Amino acid sequence: QAPAYPTAPRLSAPVADLASDYRWPTLAGMMPNPRVCVIGAGAAGLTTIKQLKDRNITNVECFEKEPDVGGIFNYGKEKNGVYDNCYLTISNYMMAFSDMPPTGHRYHWHHSEYKDYLLQYAKAFDLAKHVSFATTVLSVEGGPGRWHVVVQGPDGKAVDKGVYDAVAVCSGTHQAVNQPRLPGQDSFTGVVVHSSTYKNNTEFVGKHCVCVGIGESGADIVREISDVARSTVLSMRGYPFLLSRLGRVFGSENPQGGPSDSFTTRVQHDWLHVSLHHATKWKQWVNRFAYTLGALAFVLFPSLGRGPKPLKDAFNQDNHAPYIDKNTPASPEAAEFILQSLVKSGQGTEGQKFACKNVTFLENVVKGKITTNHVGIKHLEGDFVVFNDGSRARCERLILCTGYKDEFVFLKGNIGDSDVALSVPGGNVRHLYKHIFHPKIGESMAWIGFVRPSTGGIPACAEMAARYWALLLKGDRKLPKNVAEITSEAYAADTELFKLSANVKTLVLFKEWMDDMAELIGCDVKLWRYIFQPSLFIRLGIGTMQPAQYRLAGPGSNPTLAKSAIMSVPVTYTRTFLLNILACSWLRCLHLPYRLPGSGNKF
Repeated sequence: QAPAYPTAPRLSAPVADLASDYRWPTLAGMMPNPRVCVIGAGAAGLTTIKQLKDRNITNVECFEKEPDVGGIFNYGKEKNGVYDNCYLTISNYMMAFSDMPPTGHRYHWHHSEYKDYLLQYAKAFDLAKHVSFATTVLSVEGGPGRWHVVVQGPDGKAVDKGVYDAVAVCSGTHQAVNQPRLPGQDSFTGVVVHSSTYKNNTEFVGKHCVCVGIGESGADIVREISDVARSTVLSMRGYPFLLSRLGRVFGSENPQGGPSDSFTTRVQHDWLHVSLHHATKWKQWVNRFAYTLGALAFVLFPSLGRGPKPLKDAFNQDNHAPYIDKNTPASPEAAEFILQSLVKSGQGTEGQKFACKNVTFLENVVKGKITTNHVGIKHLEGDFVVFNDGSRARCERLILCTGYKDEFVFLKGNIGDSDVALSVPGGNVRHLYKHIFHPKIGESMAWIGFVRPSTGGIPACAEMAARYWALLLKGDRKLPKNVAEITSEAYAADTELFKLSANVKTLVLFKEWMDDMAELIGCDVKLWRYIFQPSLFIRLGIGTMQPAQYRLAGPGSNPTLAKSAIMSVPVTYTRTFLLNILACSWLRCLHLPYRLPGSGNKF
């Protein structure tokens, strides 16, 4: 029987007036070491435990349904998760946590290497002792500050774990498969497969195949299938925003062979990927002059930002060979496909779109092994797929690369004594403050790991969310009094900004979100502070936005470790390409027309 909960105030106030209602009992300052439940021991759950421990919150219990840490990266032939040849779309320095950055060469980890990193992280900070493995959370119910949790242990029996002061939902975005049912599917004579069960291409040898969707996993899957299938059609409902993982598309030399996320820089994001109303803030203008100064210093003295040219690129391929992705050579046809997809997708001109950071399939498009269709499927008919343009394709295997949807089936009932359901409102994390906090619950429940930057890594965002949450639980920070109003405004702005990827509710702009969180935590990067350390100053302005930069100052800082990580990664820009970026960026900020460097396209 569930314990009785204290009566919580009803939430009848307008959204903008919830400041006095949402912290029912607030945890801040009430208890030095609250009892905390963490759901999931993937990347988000592990860093949440670590950041809590850093603030001396040690009464932490984590429940993980898998037999080991790693979440989706726990590989198994018969389980949902990573496939045999899965390489991460974000490089190691951007996937790693700021409190344990990698060393050495910058490259894309295989999924097994990232799992090893998570194991090392758990071992380094003694996190596994907080985790109950092979344990599924059955229910969480109650109200702020009193969350009753029931789990199912390895023996299959339900166990009442009692009441927790705070709960972190770190269950991840790969729990519920999004598998649409297509018209005519009942009479379809082929086999329908969802990408969540895909491991390799052995079952598709000699088959007529149609792959639906072109996310980052889908790009790998359609490439592998087309290597062995009799025919392969890639069906899309529009044009994707494609990014080569080696950034060698429009003639940018990229002599370092760095990954495309080496262009995830302050200069690039602040000027090219942030909407203009953000770019007019006075603070952005101050930083813009700092970036310009750093860029000009690099143009004049490139040795301040660059080391010797690596022998291997970010996939450990010959750095002198013109690869644009893993096992994907550059070609005019591939470049044209990427450019036309960019233009027709509306990215940058009509809004922001999720970036598919994987173009390995393009070589087989160029070779004719993959036929693309951009109008979507009308219906299935026998052993054929009929598209909206009237064309047809023979199909023995229909592979749905349609992703996942957010579901939290363990959240039960209403919030305390209110009539508000204990759930993510509308199933959309944009209704949460910073994708983390329900405005009608406050700091005692946090959703961590539900921020997906259009370019950049989810783990880095999860770490920042966990750092902020730990400070809130200790009473060192407070949520804004007008948190509901701020959340409502952010919801409207982000929904409009990412309207081209309307189904991906977790999307954010990496630099904007991370810098906002850094200000809340107190670890924001003040560029001018490092002007007399020119190599560091240059890397902070025009180098990769590593998570480590948010350990330079503020709570939990480790400047020695942070500087070591930042200095170990060279600037990727060539001087010519950087000057082009500077020119078109200033033109954009001044509302003047500009051309994307290398593409010839005018905006």
